[in-house]
Amino acid sequence: MRSAKSSGSRGHGRREKSLARSLRAWLRMVETHRLTLGLFTAIVLTAITALHLVPDKVSLEIGEISTKEVRAPRAARYVDTAATERLRRQYIATVAPQYEVDAYATATAEAAVNHAFSRLETVRGQVAGQPLAERMHRVRAQLVDELGVPLTEESTEAALTVDKQTLDLLRGRARHLVLSTMQHPEGIREGTEDLRRAADSIAEAAAELALPAPQRDLVRAIAQHALRPTLAFSAEKTERARRQVSAMVKPVIAEILPGEPVIHKGETVTQAHLDKFTALGLRQPRLDWRGGIYLALLMTGIVGLIGAYLYRYHRPIYNDRRLLWLLALVVVGSLTAFKVGGSALGIKLDTTQYGYFGVLCISTASMLISVLLHPALAVVVAALFSLHVGIMASFDLRFAGVALFSSLVGIHGFSRIRDRGDLVRTLLALCLANSLAIWVLGSIGGDTLQNLVTGVAWGIGSSVLSCLVTWLGVALLERPFGITTHIGLLELSDMNRPLLRRLLQESPGTYIHSLNVGQLAEAAAEAIGADALLARVGAYYHDIGKVMRPYCFVENQTLENIHNRLNPTLSTLVVTSHIKDGVELAREYRLPGVIQEIIRSHHGTGLVKYFYHQAMLASEGDHRVPEEQFRYEGPRPRTKEAGIIMLADSVEGAVRSSLMERPDPARIQAIVTRIIKEKTGDGQLDECDLTFRDLTKIGVTFTRILQGMFHSRIKYPEPLTPEGQKLDAIDNGHGSPAEHPAIPFDEVGDRADHREAAGT
Repeated sequence: MRSAKSSGSRGHGRREKSLARSLRAWLRMVETHRLTLGLFTAIVLTAITALHLVPDKVSLEIGEISTKEVRAPRAARYVDTAATERLRRQYIATVAPQYEVDAYATATAEAAVNHAFSRLETVRGQVAGQPLAERMHRVRAQLVDELGVPLTEESTEAALTVDKQTLDLLRGRARHLVLSTMQHPEGIREGTEDLRRAADSIAEAAAELALPAPQRDLVRAIAQHALRPTLAFSAEKTERARRQVSAMVKPVIAEILPGEPVIHKGETVTQAHLDKFTALGLRQPRLDWRGGIYLALLMTGIVGLIGAYLYRYHRPIYNDRRLLWLLALVVVGSLTAFKVGGSALGIKLDTTQYGYFGVLCISTASMLISVLLHPALAVVVAALFSLHVGIMASFDLRFAGVALFSSLVGIHGFSRIRDRGDLVRTLLALCLANSLAIWVLGSIGGDTLQNLVTGVAWGIGSSVLSCLVTWLGVALLERPFGITTHIGLLELSDMNRPLLRRLLQESPGTYIHSLNVGQLAEAAAEAIGADALLARVGAYYHDIGKVMRPYCFVENQTLENIHNRLNPTLSTLVVTSHIKDGVELAREYRLPGVIQEIIRSHHGTGLVKYFYHQAMLASEGDHRVPEEQFRYEGPRPRTKEAGIIMLADSVEGAVRSSLMERPDPARIQAIVTRIIKEKTGDGQLDECDLTFRDLTKIGVTFTRILQGMFHSRIKYPEPLTPEGQKLDAIDNGHGSPAEHPAIPFDEVGDRADHREAAGT
């Protein structure tokens, strides 16, 4: 057990040391300028996004009419005051009125009974001896009208006709009815049906009295008149109970989603609107610092992911400071345009229009990165920052989806542009893709037909603008950052370019040779998956240095070969100087650096064999002639395209000089194979990434193309005069056509060596 524990500890220690070494290696890898650039980019992106997330202030008050539609910039929860108040009123309505015992109710009722009978006795004494009708009138005036005792005529007559003893009996019965009714255990509540039910109870009890009906009515009427509630309404207790219930009501919490309309244009402002404005921070806009910290972490993470991706998959871009700054410029510039574009142009964009404007910015940035840097990097940037568009467009992921779809289509299209037709096709595909994405995602989101049509119009317009801005951006950015794009190469491939026209006019043989090399290089590059357009354009310009001294190169000579009058060393200097002259012309005409590199390296450090052999012969057997004096200065090709152009240049010249008069497919294949082996054996292809498989494909392609260029032709019969004589014989005075003397070659490649001596 001890041994296992010790072994585990050692393993853990090794893992910690390995982690520490990895961390140190990463820190060494991340240089200061990259770290500074990354932090700067993250800070700028955070600031742009944070400022966007601070909403515009809304100064509306209750009763005002909104002049614009306001949407929620983010999700929020808030107390719905109106709903809470409605709920509170409902709860308060359930609170029963509160009562308290009236300690004087019984005494008051008894006093009322006694008072009614006392008034009756008084009236009886006052109207004694008067007619019955007069006496009844006086009693009703005192008891019914003044006291409100509901006496009938029969009960009034009974009150006047009974004796004093009976009247006292009725008094006692009435007092008993009242007091017994008021002693009910539940009590009689003021202002309720309790008082009516008590009166009904008195009537029922009076009906059971063993008295004549008129006397029972009299007892009932006075008892009901004297009845009092035993429980009096307490406003204080009731209010206290309502406050207690109100305090128990929980606030109604409502939720508003991002992009949801808070108030529509023309709508009257209510308390509910104010609650939403307050919850969203629209009345006093401010940045949520906690959200700002999370946002900074998010932006830093995105920048870090892009940096890690570049380090892992695109090391040349990662190692080039200019390209890193270009990437940061495009990303920051696009998001800045997204934030301030509408206001800068004086256009007031609503939420939907703003979202589609973000689609325009991100798709443009993605296409620029695709053309200027790399399509795969553009896909990563599009995926990461399309989500950013959704965040800035009121957290509506519909715009994120459209931005991603549009960016992918644009990346694919612009990465394949080779001519203006490709640009038109890319534009049409982008319009169709945007329209389709907007229609589908909008329909899923429940947009109206009007909104869908508006969105499609924005999609088509943004497609056109993004293509135009991308084309203009490439033209503005590629030269300052030393980038050669396919768009720039397309412009350089125009045969009406000043330098190519000069090559045609001053060195026509070199011009034709360059065109042939371009065809070979383009086909070979396509065969191995290299940049075919770069190979073709580089081939057009690889020999432009020959325009400085075209007469020194055999393809441009019509009379004497000047090298016949020069020693081999001087001829070598003249021939190899076309490299330096070509680079100087390329700089003068501001050709891209990648084209200059092809010019500089298309001969590598190859040996000028013909003049070297001439020097060896002139040395009369002294083989100590330094080979370095007869080699090009280099460098050797460092890219696949430069290596292909080197091979195509040598192969085209060799085949053309050797087989112009006697085309032979077998000899073409032999020449191609020999030259590839020679270049490989001489180490000229060691610094480029061409594999043996690539060289095999290149050889096959060269052979196929050259067999098409230099194929056998049928010899047409010579024209005759009407007399049957040959025209050429008449013209030159001899019996056969005038011919230039041909130089015999016994071995394949001798004529190529001779041509190389002339500098092709």
